[in-house]
Amino acid sequence: MTQRMQAFPTVLVAILSATIVFTQTAVAQDPAMQAAQAAAQANQMAMQAAQQASDQAMAAAQAANAQAMAAAQAASDNTGPIAPIPRQRPVPVPLAPDAPVPIQIAAAHTVFLTNSGADANFPVDETKAFNDVYAALRSWGHYQFVTSPAQADLIFDLHDIAPLTDVTGGRGGVYSISSPAFQLVIVDAKTNVELWTVTSPVDIVGRSKARAQWYSLAVTNLVSRVKVLAGQPLSAAESADLTTVPKSHYGRNVAIIVGASAVVGVGMLLLARHSLSSMKNSQDAFCTANNIPLSECAGG
Repeated sequence: MTQRMQAFPTVLVAILSATIVFTQTAVAQDPAMQAAQAAAQANQMAMQAAQQASDQAMAAAQAANAQAMAAAQAASDNTGPIAPIPRQRPVPVPLAPDAPVPIQIAAAHTVFLTNSGADANFPVDETKAFNDVYAALRSWGHYQFVTSPAQADLIFDLHDIAPLTDVTGGRGGVYSISSPAFQLVIVDAKTNVELWTVTSPVDIVGRSKARAQWYSLAVTNLVSRVKVLAGQPLSAAESADLTTVPKSHYGRNVAIIVGASAVVGVGMLLLARHSLSSMKNSQDAFCTANNIPLSECAGG
């Protein structure tokens, strides 16, 4: 009896092992069960992929909606930078000053030109501006340009300035307006005394060729002002150029805005009339179909 009891666990383990082996063999040999398991796994993977696609689509929709709202807000506020609008201002022909001009300016033969840089909002690259002013002064031919202050009678110190001269508001923002100009300080190289400061406006507007034309005119006008100080006569064209500045575009811009507002107003009025007419026709048709006098219809 005792031996039988001791052998019972061994027999039980053998039976369980045989059952497991039989089950695995049956599953391995049953194509239908294998197909069912594969289908269940594929179904689970498809559900996971669908959930991921849904999450991605929702995230993309939310991002697109946020971008559309931001674009609409930006278009409504229109708070982006606006290019300064040049204004008409009198520019008198620079006749010889009433106060005596230092004789060193007219008597000098050699000049050393230095570059003091440009303000951050100056409309032209400072290196280009320096090179163009240098070329224009040399083309004039009145002074010989040297490579060191020790060789010079005068020092021309060029600075491209762009001071803020006005502030305007509208369309959801406040914008500053600058008045760029060439500022040429003339210094006595021997005594290091500042003799004169020439300030010449730089009005640049329009596109490509127009901008190049106004910029070239600004360089020419700077040289004309130096000519006056040196006692050199100006040609009729040089004098005329000194009084030529871009005209203001405020009137044109106002006309465009008013015209656009009028068009929008007329369009909304026509749309409202069309909507009311369609509504009345619909109401009349309903009343007629139901034998209701038109005088008793809404809006009749």
